[in-house]
Amino acid sequence: MQVQRKVIDVRDTRVLLELPQSFVNRRVEVIALTIDEEPVAALAIRRPHPDLAGKGRTLGDLISPIVDPEDWADPQ
Repeated sequence: MQVQRKVIDVRDTRVLLELPQSFVNRRVEVIALTIDEEPVAALAIRRPHPDLAGKGRTLGDLISPIVDPEDWADPQ
């Protein structure tokens, strides 16, 4: 596989791309990505679906387990 990468300034909705002779009579994939955008925040605020919002309950302490440690004993 051959790769050609070009960074160009787009002034119009059309871009003319000259490819090497070795690309002639071959299938190529052209991907256009913008490189000057602001990065998207990695941790976006997540909200539950409106049908689920407010329907959950917290049972017991969040730190200690709900089930007694004896219930987890190995039954051998």
